Amino acid sequence: MKNNDFNDLLKSVQQMGEIMKGKKLVGTKVTYRATPATAKEVQKIRKELHLTQEVFARVVGESPSAIRHWEQGIRTPRGSAAKLIRVLKAHPKLVAELL
Repeated sequence: MKNNDFNDLLKSVQQMGEIMKGKKLVGTKVTYRATPATAKEVQKIRKELHLTQEVFARVVGESPSAIRHWEQGIRTPRGSAAKLIRVLKAHPKLVAELL
């Protein structure tokens, strides 16, 4: 192993140790929360999936009024709802399994 490769590997292992101790490293962003989905994002994804607000509500496990509020910007989908919406965008075939 070349000396530079070994030094890079050693630095990575040291960083891993710091992360495991809960220390935040400069230049890294650690987050466990999903970024809330925007009104435009929700509406765009729903339309790309060719779903009505009522059907989309059933797919994501919310009420139709929640979907309307999300799309109007009155409320914001957070946490698992935001993650699910983004998963559906990436994997539209999952919609059939969630209906």
